[in-house]
Amino acid sequence: NVLRSVYKEGGVRGLYRGVGPTLTGILPYAGLKFYIYEELKRRVPEEHQTSIMMRLSCGALAGLFGQTFTYPLDVVRRQMQVENLQPSFQGSARYRNTWEGLTTIVHNQGWRQLFAGLSINYIKIVPSVAIGFTANDMMKFWLRIPPRQKTQSISAA
Repeated sequence: NVLRSVYKEGGVRGLYRGVGPTLTGILPYAGLKFYIYEELKRRVPEEHQTSIMMRLSCGALAGLFGQTFTYPLDVVRRQMQVENLQPSFQGSARYRNTWEGLTTIVHNQGWRQLFAGLSINYIKIVPSVAIGFTANDMMKFWLRIPPRQKTQSISAA
């Protein structure tokens, strides 16, 4: 029923409302959290490398920073997805793209609106990323998958 209703109101485009900001947001979010996690782990002293608490902590920080930096894109995505439920301006879509969404939100509601709900989101994201990275590392250890070799600089080679 929901699919029919959305299709009836917005056509095929209506079914994919918000996909642009979703794709725009997932790439930097995933990239940042993986980069931060690996960088934090790399800086941990050798004697703590196998600690589950160390992995959970690095994962939690990676999730926290990754989510914080990319959260405004999530706000735009949600607003684009629900824009037909709210009164629109002159009967047209409020945001044609992610950049327009970001600038319109800042102009009309202030920059703090781009981070509205972030603290509640931490309750879900931080433990999820911490557990996900830790479980991934532990499975690689138990399956005896060797860690990646540390890269050497070109001048040292």
